[in-house]
Amino acid sequence: MSVKTKSFSERIIPISAKDQWRPIDNIRSLVFIVVRDILDGEFMKSSLDKLIRTHVPLLGAQIKPSGADGLLQYHLITPFPEDKEIFSWSTSNVASTLEDANLVPEHNPQRGITIFPDVTVMEPCWIPSDWPVRRDQDKPDTPLLLVHLTYYTNATIVTLNLPHCVSDQIGYGSVINSWIDVMKGKEPLPFIELPEDSLDGDKDISIKELHKKYEFRLRTKRERAEVLIGIVPELVVRSKETRCTLFLPVGLVNGLRDKWRIELKGKYGADAANITNGDVVVGIIAKFANLHRKKPKKQVITGPASVRGYHPLLPKTSHYLHNATVFTVSRTAISRSKPPVSEIAYGNRLAVLEALKPEKIERGLAVARELLRRHMPMHICEPWEFSYSTTNWCNAWHGIDFSVASAKKTGEAAEKKDSDESSRDDAKTIDGAASAPLIFGHSLERNHPNRLSAAIMSKGEGGYWVDFAAPNKGMAAIRALLERDPNLETI
Repeated sequence: MSVKTKSFSERIIPISAKDQWRPIDNIRSLVFIVVRDILDGEFMKSSLDKLIRTHVPLLGAQIKPSGADGLLQYHLITPFPEDKEIFSWSTSNVASTLEDANLVPEHNPQRGITIFPDVTVMEPCWIPSDWPVRRDQDKPDTPLLLVHLTYYTNATIVTLNLPHCVSDQIGYGSVINSWIDVMKGKEPLPFIELPEDSLDGDKDISIKELHKKYEFRLRTKRERAEVLIGIVPELVVRSKETRCTLFLPVGLVNGLRDKWRIELKGKYGADAANITNGDVVVGIIAKFANLHRKKPKKQVITGPASVRGYHPLLPKTSHYLHNATVFTVSRTAISRSKPPVSEIAYGNRLAVLEALKPEKIERGLAVARELLRRHMPMHICEPWEFSYSTTNWCNAWHGIDFSVASAKKTGEAAEKKDSDESSRDDAKTIDGAASAPLIFGHSLERNHPNRLSAAIMSKGEGGYWVDFAAPNKGMAAIRALLERDPNLETI
């Protein structure tokens, strides 16, 4: 009897320029999803296997440098060999409640802004000790996607680990939502596949435009040196910093937004009343990062803005796995007393609107392309000034709800399905809206100063959770401010 041998084919897919300029080529993005329920791990694992094999096979590929220029490529073998580990899966058990473990902060929105330990305290408790946390730590057979479930007696922490060059946070969230759709028995939204250079930006952009000051741009060698000269002395003088998680209650942020909208409308006109909660949080953390300054320091405040729904190739009705961001840029001089935080928030809103104009999107994508081509690191800063970067992940997590994987529900008989649906509806709690997951995470370079950036990790359980750092003198000033002005009425 003859035995048929499966034939396999290997696709080599170049990774686009916007997915591999420094430093995102080496970052692994970790997210920790707090689920206050016991989840059915085997059900989740089989559903993830189905998602990757059927809907997002690229997640089962491997990333390797090309021989000629060292640029990164996907190597995708299809169909997947039966013995191939297309993702890593592991679990661990902790013989206590999540509350007793004292890792997830006990928060109370009524207490105002609260300072808690940072994500590096949680990380070693929720990942296997042999996991790579940078891509250069990967072994030859390390899968792209790593998953670990940490079981407490009353909760599950779902930890995911994926190279940043595979996806930004919006794409990350799309993978998670698609995984949940598979668990629900639904067909996930399709993931768009675009040709390699589709999002490389304006092909005819001039050198002058690429170097245009006060924007996301290329800098000369001299300018890069002058940027370092402007930043390094402060890092040396104030070498010690404190990293923490800031909890900002939704009610406080809403109140400041409404107050500042009225102030800005009176000062700048009706359009100035469009600042969002995200702008308010950016304004607060940028101010906090400068509370140690007596004199204003010129600085560039930047952040990524997703082009999904703004670029004609990326409609919001479909998922897109890869990075799809341009960068906002606003400039101001900040000290402990100037300017008002409302002005910083307004500047951020204007920067977002500017960055998402069609011509600015094309320019931003072109700059990312040239950063890779010229082997330049990405750092948005002007010579002799300071830089501060903020990232808002909240939009990435819309719709994430692991209740479908509850061990109680997957173990119940089929005739109880209607009851299950009712229970899920009852779980929609916060302010009458669907409860958002509490998510912590890390998507930065390791062993670098953390005070130059902050990430709004999630909006959940009544507040915004921010990965934040400041020099020790600045952190003392923040604590003093919150002691005398917990509602931030004076900033």
